[in-house]
Amino acid sequence: SGLGWCYPFLGFATNGSIDAQMYNSNVKSVIGPSVSVTSDWTHIVETWSSTNGLRLYVNNILVASTTAMATSYIASSVQNYVTLANSLSGTGICDAGLLGSMSPYNGDIDEFRIYSRELTAADICTLYIS
Repeated sequence: SGLGWCYPFLGFATNGSIDAQMYNSNVKSVIGPSVSVTSDWTHIVETWSSTNGLRLYVNNILVASTTAMATSYIASSVQNYVTLANSLSGTGICDAGLLGSMSPYNGDIDEFRIYSRELTAADICTLYIS
C-alpha cells in the first residue's frame, strides 16, 4: 500500500491500565497498573532485548515483564513509523493488538526518547531522578 505499518507498542487499555506489547507473529504484552490522571507526571519506560524480553517500568519501578519474546523481534517487512499520542487509525493498516481499540491520547508528553539499546535499571533511575 506504500503506507508502511503501525502497531501500538505502548498504550492504555480500556480499563485504564498502561500496557506494553510487542509483535512477533503473535502479540505478547505486559500489563501495568492503571495510571490515574493527576497533576503529577508519570514516568513510563518500555524496554526490550533478546536477553531480558519485554519490560515495563512506571515511576522507576519494574511493574511487569515477560521473556516470552526474548528470542527475536520481527515487526514488518515495510517501513515502520513512530507516532505519538495517536495512530494511523483509519488507514486499514493499524492493529490495536491487545489494547482493544485505539483512540487519541488526551494529555501532555514532556519527553519521548528512543534508544538503540536496552536501558538498564540504573539508566532508568537516572532518567527518573533527572
